[in-house]
Amino acid sequence: MDRRAVLGLVTVVGIGGIVACGSMGRAHGASALDFDEGGYRVESATVKVGRTRKTVKYRLYSGVPYAADPVDPAREKLSVRVPVEVDGMAIDPGRAPIIMNTASGDVEPVAENRIALASGLVVVTSRVRDTAWNGIVDLKAAVRYVHHNKGRLPGDVGRIVASGSGKAGGLAALAGASAGRGQYDDDLRRIGAARSSDRIYAVAANMPVTEIGKADLAYDRNLLLAKYLEPAGARYLKRLPEDDRSLYLKRNSWIDWMHGRISFAYDDLLDLLDQVGNRRAKGLAASAKPAPVLRSAMDFVRQRNPQRARHWWLRTGTDGTDVPLTVIGSLTTGLRSLGDDVDVDWDATVNRGDTVNRDDSADMGTAVASQAVAWIDGTVARRS
Repeated sequence: MDRRAVLGLVTVVGIGGIVACGSMGRAHGASALDFDEGGYRVESATVKVGRTRKTVKYRLYSGVPYAADPVDPAREKLSVRVPVEVDGMAIDPGRAPIIMNTASGDVEPVAENRIALASGLVVVTSRVRDTAWNGIVDLKAAVRYVHHNKGRLPGDVGRIVASGSGKAGGLAALAGASAGRGQYDDDLRRIGAARSSDRIYAVAANMPVTEIGKADLAYDRNLLLAKYLEPAGARYLKRLPEDDRSLYLKRNSWIDWMHGRISFAYDDLLDLLDQVGNRRAKGLAASAKPAPVLRSAMDFVRQRNPQRARHWWLRTGTDGTDVPLTVIGSLTTGLRSLGDDVDVDWDATVNRGDTVNRDDSADMGTAVASQAVAWIDGTVARRS
């Protein structure tokens, strides 16, 4: 018996029971970014797809680094799931589309992943760093890793579908719209990304936050105000004698005071700081390294990027809690004006909440995920 066969006898306990584990070795002289075809364990899951239930058996490769010099080695990793059997019938995933999504924090889109596997798709889920700029750099590095491993990693690298919901959907849309452009190349080199393509064939985005840079800024500002600045200001004003407090509020009319609490706009605070420390701020700004300009998906659509994804599945809701319809409308109009294939639904709200189980609250929901995978199967898998 050869060495590979002996290693293949090692067993581990997985979700699907006691299963065979593949070889964990890497060929001598292989690149650090070469996919290890043997480093997997076999798992299984029963999945609701539409009105039926399917049992899928798949290979799980976890903790795979997609950059040679990661900034955050614990986070900049991906998992690969390769279906090998559905309802007891063996399948060949070699030419299957590859659906690529990002984990929201540490939570993977379980419903979407399982439905995709039960439909015969290869699933790649990447964890990325938290900020918008680092997130898109990391997602592009993961896409490059998949292209680099053409022929080693199962699936068709010419049929990569970037997928996600909310901020992850915004990253997917940006990755699809900006493919082939050089804005991120310096950062990709710094983290040791593969020197390969970041082309994406299609995008499936549910309620995508396309202005992810502005969303990051708004979130950070609101957190800073609510958690630190406003409580600190309220404590200060409470300690003042009433006459002094009244005078202070009169001089600072941009502060609202009611029932022992204050509120104010972040931009008003910046204006005040600018007036008080304008000279010092200018000096700091002159010496600071310029921050990278994070562009949105629409920026690259307006530029008519010839390497963008050409097939788009976009969903949003009309109940007032989702991404504004104008965002999806602008993206849809821009893409269609370039001749792209766009499948859009303006009222996908009814599908929310139908998740696989209570632990899957971060994913797209079973119904929406089923629709996305059905679109991939009908549009991506069958299109030349």
